[in-house]
Amino acid sequence: MAKYKAGVFGVGDVSKEYIKAVNLNPLSEVAAVVGRDKKKTEDRIASWGLSCEVLATYEELVARKDIGIIINTGPHHMHAQETIAAAKAGKHIICEKPIGMTFAEMVNVRDAVKKAGVKFQNGLALRWNPFIANMKRLCEKEAFGRIFYAEADYFHGLGPWWNGFTWGGQKKSGGPSASLVAGIHAVDLLRYICGEAEEVYANMVFGHRKDFEYAPTYMATVKFKNGAIGKTSCSFEIESPYLMNFLFHGSKGSVSNKRFYSKDLFPGQTGWQEFETVMPDSPSVSHHPFRFLVDDFINAVDTGADTVLNIDETFKTHELCVAIDRSMETGEKVKLPLDV
Repeated sequence: MAKYKAGVFGVGDVSKEYIKAVNLNPLSEVAAVVGRDKKKTEDRIASWGLSCEVLATYEELVARKDIGIIINTGPHHMHAQETIAAAKAGKHIICEKPIGMTFAEMVNVRDAVKKAGVKFQNGLALRWNPFIANMKRLCEKEAFGRIFYAEADYFHGLGPWWNGFTWGGQKKSGGPSASLVAGIHAVDLLRYICGEAEEVYANMVFGHRKDFEYAPTYMATVKFKNGAIGKTSCSFEIESPYLMNFLFHGSKGSVSNKRFYSKDLFPGQTGWQEFETVMPDSPSVSHHPFRFLVDDFINAVDTGADTVLNIDETFKTHELCVAIDRSMETGEKVKLPLDV
């Protein structure tokens, strides 16, 4: 019997990856799941070859004494209230992004988690992508010197083929913005590599699609506290395959996606070399490293260590997304941190 039992809310594609990851960890197992329709949830769980209890309501899941972990993968507009309920019940929490629909909700989630003293992890799994792990380690060792310019972009054409499109992909009632639906992946990785931002200026456009209630394309310039500058952008209306773009210029070299250049590391280098690694180049959630995200979380629950995407770290990335949205709406520069 596993030491830690988890309950999962939501049975979409991403929940399947969380369930697999939890069950692969020797210290944990999924004990129960909840979906919007119990019979459909039972059928879906069975189709995945799993055998765990299916409950009727989220309230039942949180009330279970044997469940110490809640994994929240439900619709975006429910994340805040359900995370707060889980925190008040003393449950450790993994919550998909975004953690709130408004900045006020995000503040309430942060405060509830901190007050409860529970472990928290956000679903920004690309921090564990091998290319990103390489970049983080190389930057920590100053392999490319001081990074003074950076780009991180997320481009993914979204449409009705995605089962979340009508409630989260296009509507403010479920989004509520391109940055918080998925641009947040690029925003988080920019922060992860470059540090904290102090100022944002952003522009938005409805490029050619008319089926979004919020601007599906934006670009934001970011000024960091360490003096570096950067750019992050996102578009849901591209007419091309999925693309994440990264560019870093440092005082000793540069990185352009899988290519790198550093005469300090490789004297006599005459052109770009390539990382032999896994790039974040697929939109499929099965390609994302949820196993590492979950293992980091279970280790924190078991040892008392902090998670990589603890509530404070998660809040800062969400805050930067909100700053981008505010700049788009006002046409003005936005300073960080934001006023509550």
